[in-house]
Amino acid sequence: MEYLQASLELKKLIKEKNELILSRKTIPGKFNFMFVNKSDGELVELDMASYTNEFVLQTLSEFPESKSFVITDVATMDVKGKQLTYWLYKAYHFEVEKGLVYYQLVDKDTFEPVGELQFSNLEDNIFYKVSAPEFEESSNNAMEADVEIPGKKSIVFLIGNMDESRLLFDIQRLIFETVNNVQRHTTLDFHFIVNVSKFNGTPSPDFLKKVKAIEDFTKEYVTPEYPNAEFVFDIEK
Repeated sequence: MEYLQASLELKKLIKEKNELILSRKTIPGKFNFMFVNKSDGELVELDMASYTNEFVLQTLSEFPESKSFVITDVATMDVKGKQLTYWLYKAYHFEVEKGLVYYQLVDKDTFEPVGELQFSNLEDNIFYKVSAPEFEESSNNAMEADVEIPGKKSIVFLIGNMDESRLLFDIQRLIFETVNNVQRHTTLDFHFIVNVSKFNGTPSPDFLKKVKAIEDFTKEYVTPEYPNAEFVFDIEK
């Protein structure tokens, strides 16, 4: 469950730092901060001398015990001829292969928040070398499900591998990337069926137990954070 737990920690970290920055009522004179989360629970806040990958990598080398971090910036975007100002947050974890990118719109003059914190996209984690099982990635195909659920789009993922450790890793990665990619569809709910296959063999009791734990964790903790995505598991035995 480490992958999914880490991904939820990342989202929580972004939320907390957004609340902190918005609570600083004055118009910021600085926009680039780095919040380093250490393995012992200590959180270190730094002013970024430069908003660059080089600064991030240098800082991480000074905190070898870091487990995750968030960096911030302020930017503008043009929407239908109107300039919008926003805080940008990028967060990365040493157990997750993708980073989370969120933004918070603010008033350009007062920096008061406009609306809610919003997801932007996923980015490759180039700052930590994520440890994945040393086996080729699981096969993964998606298709529309035959079953129709009123008000929901139903999709089946066919995911399989010969190696159980790699399959468990890839199932969690699939859930993480899926919930983040579909959360933009605020008016559409999704019902995902994860069809799990152990190739060239029968799944072990330990594997079945761990898949059930992933399913339970997803229902209890992931779905509340991403309410437009629900998952059920179908394991081929």
